[in-house]
Amino acid sequence: MRICFLMDPMDTVKVEKDTSWILMVAAAELGYEVHHLLQDDLFFEDGEVKGNTRVVTVHNAKKFDTSNRQTHNLSEMNAVVVRKDPPFDRRYFYSTLLLDFLPSTTNVVNRPGALRDWNEKLSALKFQKFCPPTLISENEQEILSYVGVHKDVILKPLDGHGGRGVFHLKASQVPGLKSAIEELTHHGSRKIVVNPYLKEAIDGDKRILLVNGEPIGGVLRKASVPGQLNNLDQGGAAEPCDLTDRDLEVCASLKPDLVKQGLFFVGIDMLGPWLTEINVTSPTGLQELMRFSGENHHLRIIEKLTTGY
Repeated sequence: MRICFLMDPMDTVKVEKDTSWILMVAAAELGYEVHHLLQDDLFFEDGEVKGNTRVVTVHNAKKFDTSNRQTHNLSEMNAVVVRKDPPFDRRYFYSTLLLDFLPSTTNVVNRPGALRDWNEKLSALKFQKFCPPTLISENEQEILSYVGVHKDVILKPLDGHGGRGVFHLKASQVPGLKSAIEELTHHGSRKIVVNPYLKEAIDGDKRILLVNGEPIGGVLRKASVPGQLNNLDQGGAAEPCDLTDRDLEVCASLKPDLVKQGLFFVGIDMLGPWLTEINVTSPTGLQELMRFSGENHHLRIIEKLTTGY
């Protein structure tokens, strides 16, 4: 039995917190031969989707070795788990197109077509009634006008992740505001997201993980210094939390679409009552959730994705 993880290089993995890593650990514990694949090593030849993969030998939850690369038909894998971090660029786009050629007997998680269609910032807007006010634009005057109405705003790139490229600015900060707009829009050639700053941010935001549309739990992400970003990659800390009735209402509304689109493992971000993002490429927070809950979610996720849910 084999399972392949298409992701970033292994030397970038932080074993103490990485979700991809703990899923690899689970696969090894369940008896799978674990393979690692880079986008560079994915290719198509004579009707077959192939990859120059490395076998990852998991020694324990914090130690591993990798073998030399060998070529495999990815159709021989029981599952291919796509965990490549954004940005979703042209290379990523073509990787998903190649993965579409795999037979239905090889479960690809998350489904490549859905990875293409569900931008992590824009997909939340499919569920507009749960979203805060939002502007998507690349036009400086439109953005400045919107900021003038809302006074205190968050600006972020459409293809960002991990809290990178996020600006919190006020309408009065004119030079800084124009500079941020130029940087994020690449001088008017890329659309960005603008939201009013939500007062609930001071209490942290919630990452909720869903498996086949069902929430398995959430963690609260809170900035170490008030006013800074809550994101864990930007210095925020994880805290245990319960799911509210509003959280569960949002999850229930998302489930039919997530299941239909083959979005098996998803992380949604809730800021108070507001849905702000639907993370489908490489949602994080699993290790933190497991520490707080004491549950072996990683094993259950691998069991479900390799048995067709």
